[in-house]
This record gives sequence, C-alpha cells and structure tokens, in this order.
Amino acid sequence: MTASVGRTAPTIPLRAAAFAAAFLLAAAGCKPKEGVFAPPPPPDVTVASPVVATVSDTLEYTGRVRGIETVEVRARVKGFLLTRNVDGGRRVKAGELLFTIDPRPFVAAVKQAEAELETMKANLRLAEVTLDRVELVVAQRAGAKQELDKAEADKSAAEAQVQLAEAKLATAQLDLDYTQVKSPIDGRVGVITVDPGMLVGAIDPTLLATVINDSKVYATYEMDERTIMDLRTRYDNKRPGEDGRPNLKVRLGLVNETGFPHEGEFSRGDNTIDPETGTVKSEAVFDNADGTILPGAFVRLQPVLGEFEATLLPDAAVLADQLGRYVLVVNDKNEVERRAVVVGPVHDRMRRIDSGVALTDLVIVNGLMRARPGMPVNPTKSDVSMGTAAPAASPASPAAAPAAAPAGSEVQSPASEAPTNK
Repeated sequence: MTASVGRTAPTIPLRAAAFAAAFLLAAAGCKPKEGVFAPPPPPDVTVASPVVATVSDTLEYTGRVRGIETVEVRARVKGFLLTRNVDGGRRVKAGELLFTIDPRPFVAAVKQAEAELETMKANLRLAEVTLDRVELVVAQRAGAKQELDKAEADKSAAEAQVQLAEAKLATAQLDLDYTQVKSPIDGRVGVITVDPGMLVGAIDPTLLATVINDSKVYATYEMDERTIMDLRTRYDNKRPGEDGRPNLKVRLGLVNETGFPHEGEFSRGDNTIDPETGTVKSEAVFDNADGTILPGAFVRLQPVLGEFEATLLPDAAVLADQLGRYVLVVNDKNEVERRAVVVGPVHDRMRRIDSGVALTDLVIVNGLMRARPGMPVNPTKSDVSMGTAAPAASPASPAAAPAAAPAGSEVQSPASEAPTNK
C-alpha cells in the first residue's frame, strides 16, 4: 500500500499580506498633524516723499586745467651752459636769473662790433670834412660839379656804414644779454633736464625750463552744439557779460573732492563750432593763490545758469535698467510699483526729478534690494529733509502729503535716515 504525501502551501505571500495588513492598521491609528503654512512677513523698507527746494540750474562737463600764463624758456644763443641758478619746482619772480650761458664769445663779439662802429664813425667824419671842402671849392668855381656829387655820395655811404655798425653792435649786445637766461613771468619752474657743461642752442633753441603762472588757472571744456544754441536763444544771442549781466558762475571739483568746492566764472568761448566734434571750446577762470588746482589736471565743471524750484529725491533711490531711470513707489495697498522718471543733475546728493512722481508718492529710499514690483512691503516713513523716521501713513490720508520744503532750504542726504529693521 502506497502512502500519498501532501505538499505544504507557500508561506511568502501570506507573510506579505500580513505585513501589509499590519501597516494599514498602524496607518489607520495615526492621525496627521493639522496646521497652515505661514509665509514670511513682508520686508521692511524706508520710504520718503519728494521734496521741493531751490536748486541751481546747472550743466556738467569734464575739463582740463592750464595756467593763466605758460612760458617755455629756451636757449636763444649757442654756447655751453655755465650755471644753473634754480632747481625744478621752485617759484620764481619775473626777471629772476635761471641759467647762465658762457658769455666770453659774446663779450668778444660786442668789443669787435664796438671797434667797427668807431671805424665807421671816423670814416663818416672824414666824408663830412671832404664834402665841406668840395662845396667851398665849387662855390669859388675852382672845382667841378662832379667832385661835389662824389663827395656827397661818400658822406651818405659813410652814414650808412655807421648805421650798419650800430646794428651789428646791438645784435652782439643782445646775444650777450641772452647768455643771462631770466624768467619772463612770475610762476613755478617745472622739471629741469639740463646741467652745467651741456652745449645748448647748437641746432635749435634748447628747452631749458617751463615756467607756469598758476596764481589763476583756466579750465577748458567743450559745450555741445545743442546746448549752445539753446543758451543763445535764451540770452538773445549774447554771451555772458556782453549785455551788462555778470559772467556766469562756474564751479569746479577735483578728482579727490566731493561736489564742486571751487568757484570761478565764465571767461570766454570760441567763435566757431568744431565741425568734427560738434562742440564749442569754452574756458572758465579760477583764482588759485594757494596752488590747489594743478595745471594739466582733469576736473569736473558745473556752469551755473540760474536758480529754480525743483523736485528732489535722494540719488540712491533712483535706479536704472535697460528701460531707463525709475523709482520704486509703495501704493495704498503697501505694494511696490515701478515708476519711470525723467531726471536732472545731482544737487548735494539729491537727484532732480523732472517728471514721473508726485509730492504725495512714497518712494523707497532704503531697502531697495528687498523690494520688487508687485510684492508687499512693510514701509517706514522717513522725512528726507530732516532725517526723522515715523510710521508710514496711507497715501490716501492727509498725513501722507508732506509739506514742501521751503525755497532755499537745506536738503539732507539719505545717510541721515533712521536705520531699517532687518
């Protein structure tokens, strides 16, 4: 009798099913943690309304400075440099001795010219005596008229020889004077590159030194044709100073200075427009008794055309992109808006705004990196003119419209604003 053997059912599917059931029971016993996602708060920004103040109507240019007088001192005679009486960088007076060229050859030339002059004078005296005698003989009809004509010609020739000798003596004396090289003007001597013993004036007049009178300086700048035409129309085609008006003020700033601390006046302008650049060369003159403004320096120039009332914002609040200049404004919903603006020059770190914003607008002046058009912000009001901070009021309320700054009032920079809480 054969016994049958039964097979055992697979156990792996049963274990998987048991594991899944246990997981479902555990999941059913766990309740999710209920809650709502909290977005970050709006960023803090500082806002300010534009102010109105009296500002100067100005233009801005880059110019180059030159001394009011500049002279290149050159050797006017050939010779060896005997002495150098000054060092480079010194101030000198007009007529002060700078160099001496060996005078001995020129002293000899003067003596030779003096001897020639004495000879010519003796010949002239002889010719005069001869003429007197011939005139007497001819008057007594003891001589021919031809002898009288010859005597008169000899006297005229002798007079001409005397004049020629005097001219040679004057030339020799002038060359001797040129051996004493003196400064023709008051000023400062530049770097000297010649030394005693050098031969100067051999081929051409050797440059010995440059003297610049910088007690006053000219600043030269180029004005574009359109601006020139507008100004001529404004002033009836008359230049400043030609109709009784004073010359225009012109301010100057050096590369290491803030603003335009030096004040001068318009001096002159060219009489033609350069056809290659479309500009007119103009110059302003500045007092420079202390020598602060160095000739040859590049400077910033600001001609002042007048004064007027202007709308101002801190220059740091005016941004720029490919579309042009703009500011960020906070509306009555505390949302940021982009406003395109037309701007003018900077006045004491305040940018002139010609159009684009109203006096009631709240412009972001601090926290610009945290603001984007369309996003909400938490604004804090700052008084641009006083530098005080206060909670921002809604633009729709009367508190949102600040009183305009009185004409001529001082406008402070945004650096004095209250710090923004970050």
